[in-house]
Amino acid sequence: MASNKPPPYYILFSNSSLSPAPSATLGHPTIQYHYADDSPLSLLPQHPQEHVLLLDYDPSSSAPPTVKSISKNMSVTGLKIEDAPGVAAVDEGGTKRAEKMFIIETTMLENRNADHEDKSPHAILTEFKHKNAILRRGLVYPETSKASSTTNLSPTRNSPLRSDG
Repeated sequence: MASNKPPPYYILFSNSSLSPAPSATLGHPTIQYHYADDSPLSLLPQHPQEHVLLLDYDPSSSAPPTVKSISKNMSVTGLKIEDAPGVAAVDEGGTKRAEKMFIIETTMLENRNADHEDKSPHAILTEFKHKNAILRRGLVYPETSKASSTTNLSPTRNSPLRSDG
């Protein structure tokens, strides 16, 4: 059964690097809406440092939203849907706001030379395990949304999300 839920009030992103320490920093992306009859060329990054994420959200569908990256060096590893603090109120126009927020989890591919001569075998193994953990998260990301309450989900073809950063 399709629902007609309002879009989330907040859309944030969290970027974790391939370094062992996870990031707890959330960013506010620049959001552009894209509809089915809009040219797909407008979705392409405008400069090399721009990252484009596509959030596919259909409030009339029971399918979970999805997120994808079309950037060369950024990957989406998950989408959390959580309660948004402080938005359960009604806005100035009397409209009830959505009570959820989306947190898009991403990771960047690092452009490093493969200089392993200076690293110990233990450091190389630790880095290998960490990179594999990130890959596993990314590979199971759309399917994990069905099994958890804090949902990891996939983007909509109608709503691109641009993260300038």
